[in-house]
Amino acid sequence: MASSVPELTPGLAWALATGGPWPDPEVLQGDKRFMALALREALQGVGLSSPNPPVGCVLVKEGRVLGQGVHTRAGDPHGEIMALRDAEARGEDARGATAYVTLEPCCHHGRTPPCTEALLQAGVARVVVGVRDSNPRVDGGGLAILRAHGVQVSEGVLGEACGRFHAPFLKLIRTGLPWVALKLALGSDGSLGPAGQRTEVTSPEAQRLAHALRRASEAILVGRGTAAADDPQLTDRWPEPVPAHRLFRRVVLDSRAQLPATARAWQPIQGQPPLRALSVEAPPLKGVEDLLLPPGPGGCSLRHLLHELAARGVGRLLVEGGGTLARAFLAEGLVDEFHLFRSHRPAGGPALALDLPVSWRLRAQAAFPGGAWEVWR
Repeated sequence: MASSVPELTPGLAWALATGGPWPDPEVLQGDKRFMALALREALQGVGLSSPNPPVGCVLVKEGRVLGQGVHTRAGDPHGEIMALRDAEARGEDARGATAYVTLEPCCHHGRTPPCTEALLQAGVARVVVGVRDSNPRVDGGGLAILRAHGVQVSEGVLGEACGRFHAPFLKLIRTGLPWVALKLALGSDGSLGPAGQRTEVTSPEAQRLAHALRRASEAILVGRGTAAADDPQLTDRWPEPVPAHRLFRRVVLDSRAQLPATARAWQPIQGQPPLRALSVEAPPLKGVEDLLLPPGPGGCSLRHLLHELAARGVGRLLVEGGGTLARAFLAEGLVDEFHLFRSHRPAGGPALALDLPVSWRLRAQAAFPGGAWEVWR
């Protein structure tokens, strides 16, 4: 592996799973430095805030951080409010401060009051925004309100990074569909392994770090063939604990209800409910929610499935295989990014033909013993 490719660490795994790598505030100055700190704060809300965006905010005065915050649960205060509360708890006065916010502050009453109102009441003098919120209820309105009240506004600082970070939310607002990350582990021969046989392509350490992709998502999806061959639990096993409100839905596309009731994917696990995607009526399974969908490529209409998951609060979906399901998602144009774990040794099965969009490029890499994690987007 080329020396320019960084070694895979838990921190880098989390960055790759959330759309990074992200700008390092330690090598930046001025507005970019503090926006990078706001992005770092925002990372703490990924996988927790859906369907709301995990907005990060940092309050700064005279080059000193007064407070910081992130939105981690729909219905709870947004990142700007959390940063103001943090500053107050530290005994800091936010009057005259600059707020660095990864996404345009909201300006409407929803489950929480407008963040623009809170920033104005706190006497914030300047607001620096990473990317504009395309939600029709905001979409420049928050910036206009701040400017109308004499607040200096700067837009687009680290805009590419903030746009990449908030891409799942912006897609959900635009299309009503969750962000889809496809993950596959292939041998050097381009194979998943012999058909119908469980094959360990990558090292246990790489598999453990790949769980960052599950933590960054609100649901995981596999096809029946993968569920039958591997009998996975499909659980989120990233080491750090999470708040009790996190839901991680375990979905199996079992269009003809062929996976037995004894499959481990159907076992009840607190906070990680199982769902079965069907295209035919089938006897219910205890503790399993059924989604009856129109037929389509791969067994069910994948677009209908995505809409059903979005209606259940899923803003980010991880598709972990197998090959048939991966090809169906790619053929339908429903994949937003591809995480390829490429082993240096062959897997011993037929090569998997994958037609990636021609516009995609290799955006990031990380090396692990015996292979590499590639991110295509």
